[in-house]
Amino acid sequence: MSEFDFIVTREGAVARVDLNRPEEGNALTRPMMLRLAGLLRELGSATDVNVIAICGRGAQFCRGRDGKGESRTGMTPYDVRVKLMGAVLDSYQAICDVPVPVVALVHGDALGFGAALAVGCDITLASSDARFAFPEIEHGIPPTMAMCAALGKVPAKALAYLIYSAEEVDPEQAVTLGLASKVLPQATFAADAEAFLTKLAGRPRLVLETIKRYQAKATHLSPDMAAEYAGTLLALVRS
Repeated sequence: MSEFDFIVTREGAVARVDLNRPEEGNALTRPMMLRLAGLLRELGSATDVNVIAICGRGAQFCRGRDGKGESRTGMTPYDVRVKLMGAVLDSYQAICDVPVPVVALVHGDALGFGAALAVGCDITLASSDARFAFPEIEHGIPPTMAMCAALGKVPAKALAYLIYSAEEVDPEQAVTLGLASKVLPQATFAADAEAFLTKLAGRPRLVLETIKRYQAKATHLSPDMAAEYAGTLLALVRS
């Protein structure tokens, strides 16, 4: 894996991780996924970083996973789970582990793993030219790991349709279905996205961390416990 498969830049409190394989549609191998997870955790641990953006260079955001050269020969089911599936799942988990918002800037196609990476981020900004799809079933693959990234963000009926149909959806549909947060015009996508990142990064890190922590934990609580947790967190921050 080349050190240039990812380009990391910093501007103020905004850190950007650019997928830098434009000739491959920014498809990622499993070692690259592990590297991406490491980069996200490393940047998230920096106290002067308030927002992390994941972007793609070239025409596509990410067309999926690059499985060239992979072999399961001689692997036990445990080896397959840990060595092959683990890289994919760790990239999703890293987004959750980062204490501040992770924003996907989807300017082009987000397919398979790319769509899962986009929906797994805390916020997903899509250009008017972006397209989303989970085409795995066309290749005889049940995309349970991609579904894992979408659980809790895409309604069950919508997710089932997307997975079973493998249908490509436009950005407006992606927002309606919960795959994306907002559509921005392609002509001004870079500038509009940058303005959003700059504004978000100007918020106090403690406030950003608290919002992400609450959203992650409160969904698993009963309504009364979610309310208690909300009050406790706010009291701690305000004190």
